[in-house]
Amino acid sequence: MKKIIATLLLLNTFTVIQAQKLETKIPENVDVLISANAENLFKLINVSDIDENAIGKEILKDLNRDYNISKVESQAVVVDENEERNKENEVIKHKVSSVANAGVNVKANAYYFLTKTDSVSYHNFYVELKDRKTFESLLYEREKKKLKTEGNYSYIAGRSSFKIWNDHALLLVNGSMSKSFFSDNKERLEKLKEEGEYNYNFKRRLAREWSKEHGLNIFDKNYSRSIASNSKFQKSKKKNSSATLWVRNYGELMTDIFKSFGNSFYPLYAEGDHNVYGVEEVTANLFFEKEDARVLLDMAVSSDMKKSFKKIYNKRMNRNLVNSFDHDKALAFWSISLNTEETLKQYPELVNKMYGGILPKFQEEIEIVGDLFSLVIDEKAIGELITGDALLVLNDFAKKEIEYTTYEYDKDYKRKEVTKTKEDFVPDFTLMIGSEKEDLLNKFYQIGEKHKAVKIENGVVEFVTKKADLPFGLYSVVKNNVLYLTTSKKGALNIANGTTNFNTKKHNKLVRNNSTVLYVDVNGILKKVPNEWMSKSEKEALHFSTDNMSDAVFRVSRMKGNTISSELKLSTQGTEENTLKLLLKFINSVAK
Repeated sequence: MKKIIATLLLLNTFTVIQAQKLETKIPENVDVLISANAENLFKLINVSDIDENAIGKEILKDLNRDYNISKVESQAVVVDENEERNKENEVIKHKVSSVANAGVNVKANAYYFLTKTDSVSYHNFYVELKDRKTFESLLYEREKKKLKTEGNYSYIAGRSSFKIWNDHALLLVNGSMSKSFFSDNKERLEKLKEEGEYNYNFKRRLAREWSKEHGLNIFDKNYSRSIASNSKFQKSKKKNSSATLWVRNYGELMTDIFKSFGNSFYPLYAEGDHNVYGVEEVTANLFFEKEDARVLLDMAVSSDMKKSFKKIYNKRMNRNLVNSFDHDKALAFWSISLNTEETLKQYPELVNKMYGGILPKFQEEIEIVGDLFSLVIDEKAIGELITGDALLVLNDFAKKEIEYTTYEYDKDYKRKEVTKTKEDFVPDFTLMIGSEKEDLLNKFYQIGEKHKAVKIENGVVEFVTKKADLPFGLYSVVKNNVLYLTTSKKGALNIANGTTNFNTKKHNKLVRNNSTVLYVDVNGILKKVPNEWMSKSEKEALHFSTDNMSDAVFRVSRMKGNTISSELKLSTQGTEENTLKLLLKFINSVAK
């Protein structure tokens, strides 16, 4: 029994090492890393699913087109027609029939990673090779002419790219030069220029040379600290995820990106690395399940921003808003819940931390603006007027006749203005804003009535607008610490009279347990979309979506510890074995 357990553990360890063998060649200090988990992907689909998909067919078409050209160009002079026909038949006979037969191991993990320096951003794509000879046979003829071999690896240097491979792996590197690096090191770099070399060509040459050096370094070096031993990255990979995104430090990355734009931004920054956004590590995982496709995103907030963020995103939405719409009939809604009073209190400090780091030359001015803001603003009073709860609900779409102005010409070519009508789709929506100052809002509307901007009847405020300004009526009610704005007069009367009878259970927990929620009834909205002017392919895509889609939800959680989590989920009707197969099927329907 012990021997069996030991054998299983050994096999498991071997499997993990095999899955991570490319990771040992990726440096630990990369800025961004995306890994595709082949094992989990091919639990969901077969290679044949890719081959039969529009994307796979396009890849195979391109591979075989190039393969045929390469073979024909490499042939000696054809003696006669029969010999030429035989050679063409030989090419067809050996054509690539599956993406799995192109030399690359499609069933092994693939990686994209970004490495930034002060001079170059290196975009890297790393995959395993299954058959080196097959891969090399499929290279473009112009690439074969540039191919060089040293030791056990071969490489091709492009204009700003570098391609290197051996029997086991293929690495593609593309270098993007930083504008600020050239402006900051002009004198030193001028010495590296060749005689008569233009700046553009010079930059491309350096990018090519440094990309080559970068690629060779990754292939030759054995990292004592690789991404395979980076506990943060390894922890970021979730079970059953098909792909993982890992960003080492989002704030520093964004600062570096702005610096790379050169003189437009760089002089505004202080020296050194600055995380002005307050977000550090970011991880995301992609899942394809039976009825859902999901992306889970986690953002770690820096310790100096954590206190402020927690105070802002620490509240649950008022139940009065959640209970003010029919959850079963809503086509879409967007909710946001934050603490307005704390937002205003924390704002000066956040501005100083963020923009003081971006604009160090103006840090004193920014501090004064923050102090004045705190002095002038009454955070508590504004927090009572606008609590920080807001909920926008799309109830329906309605056909309405819309007036519009155009011009006509008489027989003497004199232009005259005419008003016409057309049928259009307009939204029926309700906006709810939390407020503890009902008396103040009612006084505001009373002044509006005095100046004939609104009409008030039975507790409902009607805004006086021209049809040309708004294609719908707009009504308001202030009740139960909520300010309502709606396009439905009947709905406004029901709110004012307290005669609403909604099913409010469906999304209650979703809204109250998260600081932000965006919900869309995809199928419900698609059924409302007019298709008279759609093309045949658009109608087919619409038909496919209504048969298979359900709804979509994007949510942002309240802060837990130093982490803010979010999720984007697309739900289907479960018509396929899993959502990845459904995605491939959708691509085929669109590509017809």
